[in-house]
Amino acid sequence: PRPVSESIGFYYPDQYGPYMDTIYKENNNNKGLKSYISKILGMKYRTLPNVKIGKMLELGCAAGSYMEFAKSKGWDVEGIEFSPKAASIARLKGFKVHTGTVEDAPRPSKAYDIIVAWMVMEHLHEPHLVLRKLKKWISPNGYFVFLVPDANSISRKVFKDLSFDTQLPTHLFHYEPESLKILLKNNGWEITRIFHQRNANTFLKSIETWSHKKKKNNINKFIKWLNNSHKASIIRSILHLLFGLTKQSGRIEVWARPITKQ
Repeated sequence: PRPVSESIGFYYPDQYGPYMDTIYKENNNNKGLKSYISKILGMKYRTLPNVKIGKMLELGCAAGSYMEFAKSKGWDVEGIEFSPKAASIARLKGFKVHTGTVEDAPRPSKAYDIIVAWMVMEHLHEPHLVLRKLKKWISPNGYFVFLVPDANSISRKVFKDLSFDTQLPTHLFHYEPESLKILLKNNGWEITRIFHQRNANTFLKSIETWSHKKKKNNINKFIKWLNNSHKASIIRSILHLLFGLTKQSGRIEVWARPITKQ
């Protein structure tokens, strides 16, 4: 049965991974040859449009690690977080955070220049309502930037319910590029950019889940080595590039702008 808003909290304990107070590190921000190669190959994730730095809202801000990063770049950041414990940690860092759902959050006093949501859309009970609400909160030239799993990736096709990004019952909706275009357009947004992350993590984690479930111990041991060993980093980099170029990484980043009447 599909969890309702009153019961979904059971599946988000304080130990839920994204709630843990970790430090956000800008992807591929290392100096030297690795950084140069990553830039050339387009492997930089969670990028933002080139707009004037101003006011930002993060949906599902957890303990505030990304907000700390955004603040260091000059953004005035606020957040919305479902978990009271995670929200309290973010507040201790000095951020204004609404505890609760996006659906019940109050309208801000000033419009946001950018709203970000990293792996949040698939968790929402009312995505249509939220998109219409966010349109009222964003400035006319603002952007909604978000990341979601791709339900049409090779991982889902091969491993089906054992695909790593299925994650029932917390993922209430599953998206792919075409359905995202329809969803956003029907709620007053237009997509300006869709980017498939260049990584193979979803596929590799899916093999790990499948091999564990099917008791394929040798395969499971090898995949864990491939996922975690420093010696396998070159192999992982090649796989990341291949899955990105073929648009099968299972991770879609989207930039959307509000549609304004002509």
